[in-house]
Amino acid sequence: MLFSDLKDIFNNAKIIGILPKKKIKYVSDHSNNVNESTLLVVNQNKHFKLSYLKNAISKNLKTIISNDFIKNSSLNQIIVKKLEKEILKLVNLRQPFLPKVSVAITGTNGKTSTTWYLAQICKINNIPTKLTGTLGYFIDLKKYKSSELTTPSNLNLFQFANSNIKNKYSFISEASSHGLHQGRFDNFNIDIAAITNLTHDHLDYHKNFTSYKNSKFMLFTKILNHDGIAIINSRLKNYQSLVKKIKKRKIKIITFGDKDVYFCKKNFLKIYIFGKKYKITNFKLLNNIQKENIECAIACALAMNISIKKIINSLHKLKSAPGRFEIINLSKQKSKIIIDYAHTPDALKNILKTFSYNNFQPSLVFGCGGNRDKEKRKKMAIIAKKYANKVYITDDNPRYENPKSIRESIKKYCSKGVEIPNRRKAIYEAILKLDTNDILIIAGKGHEKYQIIKDKKIEFNDYKIAKNFIK
Repeated sequence: MLFSDLKDIFNNAKIIGILPKKKIKYVSDHSNNVNESTLLVVNQNKHFKLSYLKNAISKNLKTIISNDFIKNSSLNQIIVKKLEKEILKLVNLRQPFLPKVSVAITGTNGKTSTTWYLAQICKINNIPTKLTGTLGYFIDLKKYKSSELTTPSNLNLFQFANSNIKNKYSFISEASSHGLHQGRFDNFNIDIAAITNLTHDHLDYHKNFTSYKNSKFMLFTKILNHDGIAIINSRLKNYQSLVKKIKKRKIKIITFGDKDVYFCKKNFLKIYIFGKKYKITNFKLLNNIQKENIECAIACALAMNISIKKIINSLHKLKSAPGRFEIINLSKQKSKIIIDYAHTPDALKNILKTFSYNNFQPSLVFGCGGNRDKEKRKKMAIIAKKYANKVYITDDNPRYENPKSIRESIKKYCSKGVEIPNRRKAIYEAILKLDTNDILIIAGKGHEKYQIIKDKKIEFNDYKIAKNFIK
């Protein structure tokens, strides 16, 4: 499709300038992601800052589509009344073929791990997939590009998932509460929707837990296709109320944790699927968190019509997602360092309890992000005090907030915590003080390769820093 074709597609539009006879390679709603082959969407109802256009023009942008005329601009402008409707029309014309099946997975914790397990099951069984989430965009688990959002914009979702030729891919995505609430899945086809769990998070944005919960539930009550399949964790405190809402829509439900898909409680080498018990060989689960995430991935794979035999035969090949339970062994001390993304009270509690046994408790390095949900700092501090042995309180991503005040708000409720502002030094100190047969958990950043201080992203990787220090 050429830029010059747009005058025929938007026949009621006002065209300013001469649209070039040049191929449109991408339609973007972000000024950073442009060049001369990009059509930039400027929605002035969403307070698009015109100062962003200077940045876009510096990258050789030539043409925009907007719902209002922009004065004093040399850009080619396509002005339409119903911008979002027209953009949807354009994307569907450019990429009319939907994925073979679309899966969206929500939940407070476990979204990334579950989507990663599901994508691996698909890859092992030669099912082409596209995956998007916290770790970025992936095609058959090969990284395509990075992403700053867990759930990309509506426009980016459409362009990554859909195709201009017959689509051979299944599409797997993480559905964040922000993404659901902000309509990033609007008009998007979802065949299978799953929820991993539901606990405290993002209350700085949602204001209260009910609003947060309702945003998550939108995936099932509004977005999931009427003939789709819902995958629900039986352990949810809100399980019955969610099931009731789904049944009103007459949508099929697969429950994991009990009933349809669940591991034997005493022996994880056996799993029940639709009432029948199956034996698993060469398979080891580290903890209950992995168990729940893999149960969810199995349920999703069943909904995708992958055979039980193929799923079972895939399990021993599954690996954790980057930054999730990544283990560094210290052979001389017979100790372990575990890097994990745990940044919510529930996730922190789960990982600490996972590696606690008899009278043993792991040590912990953690902090909390700035300009984010402040309520969880107290909760995470109390959890650290109760379930960790040595606690090192350090900086996470302070952003524009005073890092000292964040650390002090944690220290107030975790008196045993040693305050070390510099995260690198905190990691070094924690490793140096590891005992024989000890475990250190470095929590909060996981896969992240940077630390955000004010408006700067400084290169920082927990795994690399720990790994290089023990060499």
